[in-house]
Amino acid sequence: MKLPESTWPPQQRESQTKVEDTAESVRAAALGDRAAFETLVHNYAAMVSGVAYSTCGDFALSEDITQDAFIEAWKNLRSLKDPEKFPAWICTIARRGAVDALRGKNSSRAYRSLDDLEIDVGDHKQLNPEEILSMEQEREWVWSLLARLPEIYREPMILFYRCDESTRDVAIALGEPEATIRQRLKRGRDMIRVEMADCIRRTLVETAPKGAFAALVMASVPASTLAAGGTVSTVTAAKSSGLVGTVATSAVAGYLIGSFVGLAGGLFGTWMTWKNCEYVSQQRFVVRQTMLYLILLGIFGLLFAMLIAARNQGQIQGDGYLGFYISLMLGFQAMNFLWIWRTIVGYQQVAKRARLQGEPIRLSVEGPRALDAKLQANESSDEGSIDRT
Repeated sequence: MKLPESTWPPQQRESQTKVEDTAESVRAAALGDRAAFETLVHNYAAMVSGVAYSTCGDFALSEDITQDAFIEAWKNLRSLKDPEKFPAWICTIARRGAVDALRGKNSSRAYRSLDDLEIDVGDHKQLNPEEILSMEQEREWVWSLLARLPEIYREPMILFYRCDESTRDVAIALGEPEATIRQRLKRGRDMIRVEMADCIRRTLVETAPKGAFAALVMASVPASTLAAGGTVSTVTAAKSSGLVGTVATSAVAGYLIGSFVGLAGGLFGTWMTWKNCEYVSQQRFVVRQTMLYLILLGIFGLLFAMLIAARNQGQIQGDGYLGFYISLMLGFQAMNFLWIWRTIVGYQQVAKRARLQGEPIRLSVEGPRALDAKLQANESSDEGSIDRT
């Protein structure tokens, strides 16, 4: 048995009045009353655009889809058999239009407006660039959370806040019982809370320093110095020098100091190798390899200096700088490995080729060898004499 309307709760009576007013406006608009249709647009634009936004995830595109939906509704109002179902009907049109837009079917359509129909779409005040950027970031963050919800929970939540937080209006728009809408809203809010917690957790985990960060720090630490009594720590060296500098400057200093120390040791070892070469062709090979290494070292040094300069000028920052720095370090190590391997193999090949071609052994090497052989022969002769005695 249906209760008299006078006994209904105020909210239910207000909702029923709205349904009746909507039906009356639909009937009038179907007969060509543009003012009545403007009332429908004013009352349901937020709801319809909410349905479109729930599907496409773009505020600007959702407004275009909403405009198309109302234009299509204006043309087909007479086909609507039950005027009270106008909200659900036009929401279906918008939902279909959003799906088509995502599929790219309507990418070339021209949007049209109703002649002489003035609709207040909002007060667009002038915003400065910072406010625009902040607003865009906020909208992207909101959609990133909503997009993770299944459509069955996302659409009621969007419509709930677009429809003045009226679960009855949402139920009418979606054609679902009001109790079902409440249940979906509760479930959707719970899922949003979980997603927000996960989003915070992922952000904190992903922004934590990675393993490469240690390499960057160590490259930025000033090289330790040697005192008369032993090794002095980098902290003491920094205090005695009175200059620590920025991380970038320290990285260059550490790289240069390490390079010069390593270069000095390498040059000494190369000189000893060159001095003890059996053949002149080996000496020429050592000189060529040394010149090649110095050229490659200069190139990498220039690249490191350019990278640090770009960072100091703000042209590259954060992960980009770290990525380039690690790449250069790995490239430098790879170059060292290849150069050493090529030098060892080439040195042996040159010696083998020199022997096959009968190249004479250098006197500075042959003389000491002959002396060693003579001394060994004398020692053997002396040992034999002792044994016979």
